[in-house]
Amino acid sequence: MNTGKRISVKKRLWTAVATLAVFASTPCAFATPVQIGFNGAGGSGHASLTVGTDTTAGDPAGAQVITNASGTFSDTNIGIDNVAITGVRARNFATPNDTVPSPEDDPLPFPPVPFPASYSALAVLNPPGQDTAITYDDLFYADGSPRTCWDYPFSGGFLDPYGVMFTLANGGFVDLWSDGFMSPGGLTYGFAVILPNSDPEGNWVSDFQFSGVRAAVPEPNFLWLFGAGVLGLFAWRRSTEMRKLASRSI
Repeated sequence: MNTGKRISVKKRLWTAVATLAVFASTPCAFATPVQIGFNGAGGSGHASLTVGTDTTAGDPAGAQVITNASGTFSDTNIGIDNVAITGVRARNFATPNDTVPSPEDDPLPFPPVPFPASYSALAVLNPPGQDTAITYDDLFYADGSPRTCWDYPFSGGFLDPYGVMFTLANGGFVDLWSDGFMSPGGLTYGFAVILPNSDPEGNWVSDFQFSGVRAAVPEPNFLWLFGAGVLGLFAWRRSTEMRKLASRSI
């Protein structure tokens, strides 16, 4: 192979390697469906999420919207065993029950942030703590959630503190959310199980775990593809050189 061709081959080889490196270093963009698993004290589930572009003005940058889900959920605390996850509850764009203060009036030591425009709420008969409902927004963050609550300092995880509201085949719901990176516990999640109640009629929070729930999304195979691509390119390069040596020995 003459010098010009050798330089050309090397240039194409390293251009291809550089291109693969760019793909490998690009922020995560999970293909749909996204597989997630989660488990806590007695409760666990697996869901396949359909994730799409979020076009709602006022939602955090980088958010995607979860439009559908399927899977199963179990909770030994309340006798639920492998009930089907049938979808996600549609967002109702509720009005938050408190107002984000202006920076000069903020009593907390971190800057206030607005609620997501997709903020939604499910009314329940027995809201936990001082809440008035179970909140959700069905948003997914491939690169980790930002702060989305003015009086809550933590962030991170593929959901935010409002989370995704799964619908169940038994007529109930499971709200799964991220607590963010909490010191010293690290990144944890929480969930609430809401079941229909007959007397009085309405939705009843049957299990509530604010934190300590672990959840995981398998990483995209970018690095595997990168490694396989580089190995393939070098194998091709090695094969070219071997053919050149064989032709010289004839």
